Amino acid sequence: MDQSFHEAKYTVKDVSEITGLTKHTIRYYDDQQLIPFVSRDGRNIRLFSDHDLDWLRMVHSLRISGLPISEVKHYIDMCLQGDDTIPQRAELIAKQEEELEAKIREYNLQLMHIKKKKAYYASVSKGQQDDAWNPVNNKSECGEKYEIPEHIMTH
Repeated sequence: MDQSFHEAKYTVKDVSEITGLTKHTIRYYDDQQLIPFVSRDGRNIRLFSDHDLDWLRMVHSLRISGLPISEVKHYIDMCLQGDDTIPQRAELIAKQEEELEAKIREYNLQLMHIKKKKAYYASVSKGQQDDAWNPVNNKSECGEKYEIPEHIMTH
């Protein structure tokens, strides 16, 4: 592997500009030991290599997917242990994929509701209908209703 790939050459400010991450986030990831090989110069300034940027990209991707810091640390530890942990890493990633897909389904459902409301308010704004969805107006057709389970309705 090219030695320059491991040569420490970027400051936190540089890494922030390169990645778009805040300096605070970069320092936090390093403080949490999620980027295992970050160097420091004689003045204790963090210096990152291209290799460190690869770790950072992976860590940030896992965090954005919703993986908790503790699980990211566990994943990093497994990476550092080598190929023997590939099955466990694959399992962790598969589980995170399932969780992320569930979140995406929920977000898509919420986006659909928001789009309906946006169209509704465009119609109300043009005077094409009254604002029946505002609970303040006490209208029975106030948007989508909760489905009340039978056992609760019989109370």
